[in-house]
Amino acid sequence: MNRFTLTVIGVLCFATLQAQTTKEEMLANLKKTGGNNMVYQPEIKPQTPAPKGYKPFYISHYGRHGSRYHYSGFDYQMFQRMMKSANDANALTDAGKDLKNRVDRLCEDGINRAGDLTQTGFNQHQGIAERMVNSFPEVFADNANIVVKSSTSHRVLCSMDAFMQKMKAMRPTLNVTTESSKRIMHYINNEERDSVTRYLNRTDGFRKANDAIDHALIHPERLIKQVFSDTAYVRTKVNAHQFMRKLFDLQCNMQNIDDLDFDFSDFFTDDEMFDNWQVTNVYWYANFSNCPYSNSRGSWCARNLLTKILDEADAALAGNGVSANLRFGHDTGLAPLASLMQLEGTTAQVTDFAELYKVWCDFKIIPMGGNLQMIFYKSDKSKDVLVKVLLNENEVKLPIDSKTAPYYKWDEVEAYYRKVLSEIPLSVKK
Repeated sequence: MNRFTLTVIGVLCFATLQAQTTKEEMLANLKKTGGNNMVYQPEIKPQTPAPKGYKPFYISHYGRHGSRYHYSGFDYQMFQRMMKSANDANALTDAGKDLKNRVDRLCEDGINRAGDLTQTGFNQHQGIAERMVNSFPEVFADNANIVVKSSTSHRVLCSMDAFMQKMKAMRPTLNVTTESSKRIMHYINNEERDSVTRYLNRTDGFRKANDAIDHALIHPERLIKQVFSDTAYVRTKVNAHQFMRKLFDLQCNMQNIDDLDFDFSDFFTDDEMFDNWQVTNVYWYANFSNCPYSNSRGSWCARNLLTKILDEADAALAGNGVSANLRFGHDTGLAPLASLMQLEGTTAQVTDFAELYKVWCDFKIIPMGGNLQMIFYKSDKSKDVLVKVLLNENEVKLPIDSKTAPYYKWDEVEAYYRKVLSEIPLSVKK
């Protein structure tokens, strides 16, 4: 067992202190079963007042793009072709024909907009920007210097634009510099899911646990009977498991689309929505978090991003004149970052995936528009710089002792995370 694993296991008690998610909670708001496709809907709790004399002066931020059309045009086309073939073979029930019509409408609306930001996503980032400026006005004083970096993805660039439009409208004198280029992608979104997946697939324990949860929860028989009238056709032409999972993917994203008046929820029971989400939740946990089967490789993807955050904070504190570093990226950047930082609600170590949803939930970490904000404070009466972390605009605890939590001494926070970074095996460092 390497030193990094020991560090993570050392905060297991911290993880168990968090409120557990229940099935009842999920069924009360089925949008949560959208997982990483859930529309950003923060339930922002009141902020803890800063220690006496401390004022915010610098922000370090990472934000996922906002709500978008389903990311893959191929999925639209594949599902549309599947439904057309079944209809041509007279193999659909009346409900199946209704499903085909809805899929046709979805494709007509979205086929050339797959992955594009929706108006809902634009509004999310405008709202986040407005709340940030209003909550920390000292950071956005006249002529403050704001440095903004974005993934090269179109939806991320549009999210950044929405954010900056609102910020500049509120504070016209801000000096803003921006960059979106391939040279920053190694930290804005260090995508390594293929290597993590290969590692997981070579791990007997993961394969058994993953197969077990899939077999226990995915039962497409009822759905197939609802949609298809010809059992012989289904037997030779339809992968029932894939059909249910792909229709669920499309359903999860429907809440992000502005201009359609339907979804596919009536093709699933509430229990099926909950069960399908659990399987998706396992995917995100295994590939982008502190999953023990991957030896936490999923979280290591954020090593470049966390290093950049530490370095740029140091430069700002040393007096480079930057008031905020704002970064815009993806769920595949935010989930590993939150896990590598061992934020409250992200540290669970689970091998029985049937129990995962109780302690680790993708929608709590990486909804559309999800974000992490580090707010730095200083006082004229103390040499200590304090920092607090907001995950989706709510205060979260760090795995560090502090009498003033959620405010922590920056030198202790930085030392902790530099140590975490140093313990990541050299073989995965770039």
